[in-house]
Amino acid sequence: MRHLATLPLLVGVLLLLAASAFAAAPLPGSYQSTDLGGSIPAGRYTEGWTTGGGALLAGTAMNCESWDGSALGGVWRYTCGVSLAPATQIMNTVDGNGNGNRTYACSFVGGTLWLSGTGPWANGDASYPGHFDSYVEYETITYVNWVPVAAVTNVVTSAHFDAYPTICMSFSISNGARVGTTDLGGTKPANYPDFLDTSCAATPTLGAWWTMTAVTISISSGCTVPVQQSSWGAVKTLYR
Repeated sequence: MRHLATLPLLVGVLLLLAASAFAAAPLPGSYQSTDLGGSIPAGRYTEGWTTGGGALLAGTAMNCESWDGSALGGVWRYTCGVSLAPATQIMNTVDGNGNGNRTYACSFVGGTLWLSGTGPWANGDASYPGHFDSYVEYETITYVNWVPVAAVTNVVTSAHFDAYPTICMSFSISNGARVGTTDLGGTKPANYPDFLDTSCAATPTLGAWWTMTAVTISISSGCTVPVQQSSWGAVKTLYR
């Protein structure tokens, strides 16, 4: 009877050992969103802030999630990155009548990433959590008579995985488009990520919501965490 009683425990241990034996780092590769001909979904994201804040000010929190047309966050997520300083203006074509464009570099620090273990990088783990080392959003705002009527973004990042520190990831968005903002009287639809505050709580009622397409997630091995962010030369190539 004792042997029969211990049999389920032994089976459980063997299954656990088998699962851990097959767990491994995410597969290296470059994975693109479906609009680029790839297999991962594009996404949606929000920028949240409290009273007195704004998208280009310190204290803005980022919340990005994949969007497959019906569900958020099923394949990839980036949450809780926070801007610690106001955005830096790097280009300005607004004329004396208030018409033109301004481009800003917005840096976010912290934030966690999560990749589903069922994605195209799957290699045995149920999921692949990690942290961002740098996250810079280049936001171009179009003004008409001094009113910010539209905005688009490019995003460049670097990150590492918690369980696999020598495996790095870059996450880029070549086409983010602002859908709405509470600054212009809009109300965020339910099928966009929550507005977050600097402690990662979904408390703010103010913010902006965006779609993101042309997403690329690149995973590589044997890398090191970068010690500096993109150079001005790299930034200029985005606007040629």
